[in-house]
Amino acid sequence: MSSTRICLAVGVAGIAVLVSPVRASAGTPDPSAVLGKALVQGRGVTFTETEKSWIGDDRSDPTIFRTSGVVAFGKGRLTGASIKRVTKSGKTFRFLIAGGKTYARGGLWSDALPAGKSWAYSPDLAMRPYQASGQSIDVFDPAALRVVYATRSGQAMRQKVKGVAATRYSGIVTAKALCAVAAACREEFGKSSPVKIGWSLWVDGHGRIVRLTTQWARKPDRDKRVIGGGGQTDTYYARWGARVVVKAPPPAQVDAG
Repeated sequence: MSSTRICLAVGVAGIAVLVSPVRASAGTPDPSAVLGKALVQGRGVTFTETEKSWIGDDRSDPTIFRTSGVVAFGKGRLTGASIKRVTKSGKTFRFLIAGGKTYARGGLWSDALPAGKSWAYSPDLAMRPYQASGQSIDVFDPAALRVVYATRSGQAMRQKVKGVAATRYSGIVTAKALCAVAAACREEFGKSSPVKIGWSLWVDGHGRIVRLTTQWARKPDRDKRVIGGGGQTDTYYARWGARVVVKAPPPAQVDAG
């Protein structure tokens, strides 16, 4: 993107290969503590993701988004993101989150652009950097990670993710417990949702997350005020701490409507 300065290439999602089952190592760093130290100004991470969602009980024809991009860090927080999102039919959308604003192109966003403009901006489109990912668990929130990590159960598994040696932890966290500490959870499920989120987290030897999968399902309530459905998301992370700078596009390229 000529309008976005990103000192980082977006990788391609790989395959996790099982090596052997092991018990969780006492020496494995807590990923929530590692994340807190990783949120450094001018750094960031790449990710690739497949998100599936459905309404009701029929999972045969889910809505699918494939997303790739980068997330930029500030001191203890996220500052921006640049992503490409592709639908099942092949339509491509790009979103740039920088300076507290969100810019878009692709589909209807590009169809409405006047000549000479390459990005659309509207105050109605207000994505936060963590919303670049469709994950039900915000891995960029140390408090959320602590709650999730505390629910791990069973045996940890030694695996390789895209060639990186990692340990897989799994568990189930309630949306109620997660939403008590995470704004991203409350936005998706509300404060008192009965939903349970199954998760698997792959952590490398330095405590950095290299993959996260989540799945959840929800039944409609008797009054039909809550729509039933569910979702599955599989996300790979790479190059934690690489130099990332995401800037807003030049004003001359933006159509503000």
